[in-house]
Parts: sequence; C-alpha cells; structure tokens
Amino acid sequence: MRRETGAGGPHAGSAGGSHAGSAGGSHAGSPGAEDLGAREALAPDDVAQDERWPAVLVAGAPELSARLVAEVFGPLLALAPAERALLVGTLEAWLECGGSVGRAAVRLRCHRNTVFNRLRRLERLTSRSLSHPRELVETVLALEALRWAAGRG
Repeated sequence: MRRETGAGGPHAGSAGGSHAGSAGGSHAGSPGAEDLGAREALAPDDVAQDERWPAVLVAGAPELSARLVAEVFGPLLALAPAERALLVGTLEAWLECGGSVGRAAVRLRCHRNTVFNRLRRLERLTSRSLSHPRELVETVLALEALRWAAGRG
C-alpha cells in the first residue's frame, strides 16, 4: 500500500474530488488539443457535450490507458463483477456529488457510513488515497479508462 488515508478525501465529507468529475468548458480552438491526437481519435458523439477532458485524454492514449487501468484497478478487477460494480458505482456517485459522502449516500440510497466503508475498501484495493490530489487524479483517469474500455466513456 502506498499511503494510509489521512484527512480530507471521503473521510472529511468532501474533498478535492469536486474538481475531478468534469473539467468543464469547451475550447475547440485551444492549441495543444490537436497535438495530443485526441480529437482525431474521437468521433463527435464519443465525448459528452461539455468535453470531459479526462475522457479525451484516455481516448487519445489507449495503450497508456490500459496500463493505467491495470496498475490502479488491478485488484479491483479481480473481484466478482457485482462487488466490483458496487465499488465503482460508489466512486462514480462520490465524484458526481463533488466529493460529498452525504450526497453520494442519498444518491445511492444507503447510509453515509456505507459510502465511507466502500471508498475505504476501494482505497485499500487500489493503494491510492482519495484525499491525496495526485492519487485522486490517477484514480479518476483510471475510472475514465475503465469506462472507455467498457464502451461507456
């Protein structure tokens, strides 16, 4: 395990996850986007209308994305499909709720402690803390790559 979970993240109720779900804003003419090759690799309908930049990055580097999924989610992928879906769904809800455990619990129709426990389990499995920004970014990118590989991206 890389680090123990400290303050912040899901353990503080809301964390740096509020920026992780969507980068916002479409800048079609931005220099550098075409340089990454991501736009050429995507059909117009492949990315949400708000241009989720993590999805664009993942789609533009499929080999690296596959490595990232294997490295970050390897142990998670070894779980039974229902258990894996439960943990991934909890992570998605937490991110969509801006890192709020309480709002994720309402969305998932469960107790907030259940959300805490699932996120802690995910952290143990991935050896990444959702309260450390760099590790959160790795987790979010791996989640986008997992969605992309599953055809949901």
